[in-house]
Formats: sequence, structure tokens, C-alpha cells
Amino acid sequence: MVWSVYGSRWESGELANTDQFQVIKPVEDIVLKAVRTWIIIYNAPTFSNLTMKIYSLDKDATADAPGVLLASSTTTWNIADLTTEDNAVKEIYFEFTDFSMNGADEYCFVMAADSYSYLETSHLSWRKAWPDPVYTAAYTPTTPSMGRAPFELYLVGADF
Repeated sequence: MVWSVYGSRWESGELANTDQFQVIKPVEDIVLKAVRTWIIIYNAPTFSNLTMKIYSLDKDATADAPGVLLASSTTTWNIADLTTEDNAVKEIYFEFTDFSMNGADEYCFVMAADSYSYLETSHLSWRKAWPDPVYTAAYTPTTPSMGRAPFELYLVGADF
């Protein structure tokens, strides 16, 4: 059995800026403890200090974009911490120091890393939640829908 996963790769400089992000609006006020997500490691890319950052959502931009930096994870990852193989799909987590999320606000989640160098033959990707197994009855996975699919991201938190 083949397990296919899809992601958006970080290309040149994208782990040093906010080009790839996931917008989240919590349904209620929560205290964020951690975030779980998946990355795809293709052909042993080099990087250090992979971290997650949370930004406000800038709705005044031409298109929605990350605004002000609100929090950075206390967890960082290096390639050696994640795998000893050249290729891998890995669920990782990022812990936060009790970050309060308001249910009325939207937040941008962004991954960042140091010393990342993109090559077409060696890179990292952020796994897409596509095809979505949760909504299989009402969802037809098509290649165009993959471009609109969100990144695989889970919040771990507590109520206020």
C-alpha cells in the first residue's frame, strides 16, 4: 500500500519570511499550549532551529497576510532531532508559553528556520490536509482543491 502525502515546499528564503502561513480563528477563547503539525523531509535538506511563530492577521494588506509577531514557540527542531533518513514524513509539535487566543481574532501560524537552503532535489514541505479523510462523504479531492487546502495543523490548549 502506498501512502501519498502532499505539501507546499518552502523555496528559497521562505523559512525566513512569512510567505506560507495558516490562518486560524478559534471558536472560543483558549490558552494555547502547543501546536501539532506535519512536515515532509525530501532528500536530507539542511536547516536548524525550526520553530513556529504566531502573527496577527493583517486584513489591510492587498491579500490577507501575517501582521504583528505575537508569539514564538519555545520548541525548536534540527534535522538530526527529526530523522536520520534522507526522506521522511514527520508529525512534530511546538510548545508555547500559555499564549492567550481570543475567539474573535484570527491568527497566522508560520514556520521559520535558520540556515535553510532550498534545492529542487532537497527541501522541506508543510503537509497539506488533503485529501481530507474527515469529510470523505461530502468532499471530492481534485488536484485544484489541493492548492486551496489548509496545512495540517492541530491546536492543543485549554479554556480560559
